[in-house]
Amino acid sequence: MQLSFYGVSALPRLAWAARIVRGDPVVRVWHGSWVEIRTDAFVEGAWDAPFDAGAFDSSAVLAGSGGRLTRDGVLFASPANMYERLHTVRVDGTLVVSNSLAFALALSGSRLDPAYHRYYLDLLDHYRIGIRVKAKHLRLAGGRRVELHDCCNLLVTPELEIHRIEKAWGPAPANYADYAQQLAGTLERVIANAAAPERRWRYRPLVMLSQGYDTTAVAALASRLGCREAVTFLKSDGLGGYGDDSGAAIGQCLGYDVTAYERSDYARMPGYRPEEFYLEPWGVDCTMVAMESQLPGTLLLSGRSAETVWSREGSGRWGLPDLQHAIDVTAGCALVELRLRLGFLHFAPATVAAIHAPVIHPWNATQELQPWSIGGSYDKPIARRIAEEAGVPRQLFGQHKRGGPDPAHDPASIRNGRFYSWYRRAMLRPRRRAVLLRLFGNRLHPHRRAGAEAIEAGAERMIERYREAMRS
Repeated sequence: MQLSFYGVSALPRLAWAARIVRGDPVVRVWHGSWVEIRTDAFVEGAWDAPFDAGAFDSSAVLAGSGGRLTRDGVLFASPANMYERLHTVRVDGTLVVSNSLAFALALSGSRLDPAYHRYYLDLLDHYRIGIRVKAKHLRLAGGRRVELHDCCNLLVTPELEIHRIEKAWGPAPANYADYAQQLAGTLERVIANAAAPERRWRYRPLVMLSQGYDTTAVAALASRLGCREAVTFLKSDGLGGYGDDSGAAIGQCLGYDVTAYERSDYARMPGYRPEEFYLEPWGVDCTMVAMESQLPGTLLLSGRSAETVWSREGSGRWGLPDLQHAIDVTAGCALVELRLRLGFLHFAPATVAAIHAPVIHPWNATQELQPWSIGGSYDKPIARRIAEEAGVPRQLFGQHKRGGPDPAHDPASIRNGRFYSWYRRAMLRPRRRAVLLRLFGNRLHPHRRAGAEAIEAGAERMIERYREAMRS
């Protein structure tokens, strides 16, 4: 087999899709202008090894995706997190593989089924279950289906057989010191890979900051590696209302140059395209558009995934195995289309060794980490130790649980009224969230049907955008 590349300037910078036809030795790959291309491989992403070696498929922390030729076919590598995935659509003797759901549907001539009303809940369930369940799919119109592949490699043979290959996760850390060293070492290697001189396109680290535990710990880790650029939102929603969440003071302690943004400005930005967030139409990811001028060419370091590893509550459950997320929204999952278009990579350090959450999580309650525990339902000793040992004063972070847009500008809140507000605030409390999900599952979710309709409408617009790009 051989790879044949078709660069399309109208495509999002980091988007790609491959078409494999049974009996045809040529695998055709359409891609945006920032995808790194070699004769036998392509990649958009960074990982914890030297870039010039090209072993992205061997990494358990790949922030991005790619593909390469092997003796047995084409090996595609998905991101090593639950926020993005690979998508495959089979049509007769043709298989399409892409890092974008909308691109996969556009290239295969497929669409979501407007008569199906569970898309929102299906995506939420796929996210919650982690990789305990390997086979996941969404229903398409005309009896087709799109397969979803997360946290794995896919080997596609010339006969269009698909073989899932698990990531090489590595052993669990032995203790906190081992884990802290692994976090720091992995982050250093990912940053070096993203900025490698062998790249056509290099990425500088950009740290997300807030007054929460997770971003503060990530910023502390990155500051020791020389990172000095950070962004923060001025305010976030929480149990106390829409209030101050700026990480500027924390950034000052760590030596960052911090740029602050107002969340609600996203809807007024010239680059705001609501359909890009079709995977979570009413989620918080759309607010990242407010930072659109600063994001291109960056390796965005966020605090995602830490909720299930660094929290004493364990997101409402004691130790979440197999990358599960006991939550009611798919936060972070709708960032992919914006990321591909603007051209930035997203790496959450808490995904490092996250598969070993049942081992790591109990350390929060050990005597060793007791000095960094402040009690209450919002308590993350692992994250607090990382931050305080880097010089961040205790009172500057981790005092209140926040996150999300101003409810006054939140379309979901406006659409669903008081019930949505009650449900959302209940879900901000780990124990209440666990009880609600255990007793009612998705039956109380305010987006049950409207969410599916919004996903289908947004996906249709995105599919057409990809089709227009391919026609250009």
